Amino acid sequence: MISPAQRVELDDVDRALIAALIADGRATYAALAPLVGLSQAAVRTRVQRLIDEHIITVTGRVDPASLGLGIFAFAFLEVRGEVEKVAARIADIDEAVFVAIGAGRHDLLVELRCRGEDRLLDALDRIRVIDDVRRVQSATVLHYEKQDWTSLGNRVERWSQPSLPVRSRVLDDIDRLLVVELMADGRATYTSLAGVVGLSQAAVRDRVIDLLDDRIVTIQAHPDPVAMGIGGFAGLLVKVTGPVAPLAAALVERPETDLVVRTLGRYDILAEVWFDNNDHLAELLDDLRALPGMGSIDTIPYLRIAHEAFGSGLRRREERA
Repeated sequence: MISPAQRVELDDVDRALIAALIADGRATYAALAPLVGLSQAAVRTRVQRLIDEHIITVTGRVDPASLGLGIFAFAFLEVRGEVEKVAARIADIDEAVFVAIGAGRHDLLVELRCRGEDRLLDALDRIRVIDDVRRVQSATVLHYEKQDWTSLGNRVERWSQPSLPVRSRVLDDIDRLLVVELMADGRATYTSLAGVVGLSQAAVRDRVIDLLDDRIVTIQAHPDPVAMGIGGFAGLLVKVTGPVAPLAAALVERPETDLVVRTLGRYDILAEVWFDNNDHLAELLDDLRALPGMGSIDTIPYLRIAHEAFGSGLRRREERA
């Protein structure tokens, strides 16, 4: 399949903007302009093109369990027939925020974000009745150990920043609504957010800055692999022998992991890794298999990301109409 980045010619300015938005998804056009030597208007046009062409997706990253924002889960599907058609059907389900077409044991990896357990059960049932879905396994997210895309393409630098937001204050309903909106669109304007929560732009700006400063939510760009000059991404479904925490910590330290999640279900950990090429992926898997506590790894190389709409499942259907 053709990657979005292969349909759009990227130059050094585009790549510099992508790198800056991975580091800070809400970087202002005024801050980005001097980095690339263009006017704010020109930068705005470039960033909007990168988003419109799905070269990057800018979303808020949170730990839903600690904030009480709903239930997150992953589903792993085996499909008979045309995988693309099944992926398209799943993309129509509100709670399905990420759908990757894979190779290997599982044909599809689906991330679900639901307002509650009843919505999760309903979403899984809707997936099961889709024609050509042969088998569905699921795992509920217990805890995000790492959500960070800043090390993409860097095989040397160790990841060291705290991955999870530290809640230093009690969130009210407006804070929670702002977090949900930022999860769906990390670059949502203060004007649009003000219209959602019914506050002034100044009040919304202060709240969003507080949420970012307290690391309740972090905003990053999730890029297309071609845009970053890497071979691709793969999901790793891990079974652990013994305590989970030490192995999760070891995965967090790997520069190739951008996502490490502790889950409840068939698998104990779900991780997402980037790789330069097949040799790099094979080398990485060999290194991980040697880690203490590693039981087994099911690998899902992403052939294509069929759908990304992070945060959508936490919004009411009528709010998106």
